[in-house]
Amino acid sequence: MDRPRSFSPGKAEVLVSASLSMKRRLLLPIALFALSLPLIAADSAAPSPAGAADFSQFKTADDFWKHLEKLQEQPKDQPKSREEALGLMSKWLGDQKVAADAFAQKFPEDPRRWQSKMLSLRAAGQMRRFSGQPVVLDEDRKAIAAIVNAPDAPEPVKGEAAFMGVMMLTSAFDKDKADTFVAFHKAAAEYLTKFPQHALAPQLKSIQLRVLDMDPSAEGQALLKEYANSSDARVAEAARGQLEKRQKTADLKTKPVDLKFTATDGKEIDLAQMRGKVVLVDFWASWCGPCIAEMPNVVSAYKKLHEKGFEILGISLDQDKAAMEGALKKHEMTWTQYFDGEGWKNKISTSFGITSIPATWLIDKKGMLRETELRGEALAKGVEKLLAE
Repeated sequence: MDRPRSFSPGKAEVLVSASLSMKRRLLLPIALFALSLPLIAADSAAPSPAGAADFSQFKTADDFWKHLEKLQEQPKDQPKSREEALGLMSKWLGDQKVAADAFAQKFPEDPRRWQSKMLSLRAAGQMRRFSGQPVVLDEDRKAIAAIVNAPDAPEPVKGEAAFMGVMMLTSAFDKDKADTFVAFHKAAAEYLTKFPQHALAPQLKSIQLRVLDMDPSAEGQALLKEYANSSDARVAEAARGQLEKRQKTADLKTKPVDLKFTATDGKEIDLAQMRGKVVLVDFWASWCGPCIAEMPNVVSAYKKLHEKGFEILGISLDQDKAAMEGALKKHEMTWTQYFDGEGWKNKISTSFGITSIPATWLIDKKGMLRETELRGEALAKGVEKLLAE
């Protein structure tokens, strides 16, 4: 069974990833990973994709197909800068798209045209990501439907197209709208029924578990319980872990949060002594890309609302204190921090069952946990709401 091709994590991707700030949205990493595309977002326009090309030298579909396969090989050039990496990636993807479109047009009866259409879809989506354009377009959905419904499209290609269609639903996720998650689970179930043996089916199950970690719907809770009884030991273990985490969070909301520690500056912190203030407990690390990407929003909310009674307690999962302190200075994180150098074995995070970061808890004036995982503008709005109570 053919597997979808994707850009493997070579030096170009590493340079781009390290150089560009990620525009983190709810579950966007899942969508990008699931579409078999690197997690890269641009803060400025990327170089233009390849333009018109002459493919007249390829007289047969087989010759053209060999050329198309060659284009999908990872570039061997080693970029020396962010700009060079962007240019290399843009050309690599652009060349693939132009050639894939040309193949489908030049050989409209060749069964491999469906694979070339999938290649074009993947390349186009990634190039839009480079330039900060919308990831999901209506024409993509139409192209996917055409592939899935084509009588002569190979099943592996149909499965990949259908998979991409399911993943597109993640772009609509909203924790305040349970139906956005329900739609995804329904589509995932239909996919697993129709393509149970596809190479991407196990990946979809894994992604679905990640989605369920943030899914507030009753359907999601029921699905977690179903997965907890799965015959697949890994799936069952992951689902049970999520159910335990949900129960811990629910229990935390039944009474004031108990949190005491000695801060990095030597101060003794007791959340009980901060009643009357709204407090954000932020589990983070200097090495966590999404944490750092979100930090401007956290800093902005702190500067805007600190004088009104908003406090932040940072719980660093760093092992390197110097790295943590460097991040604090660089990103103007002036609030209280806890650090014990234990990384993922951090005493506070493990006691609260934190298994992924960034993780944020918003505590109200009575010390009760009210919100988790607020991001972007939603954080400041959530703080303002609790300050007004």
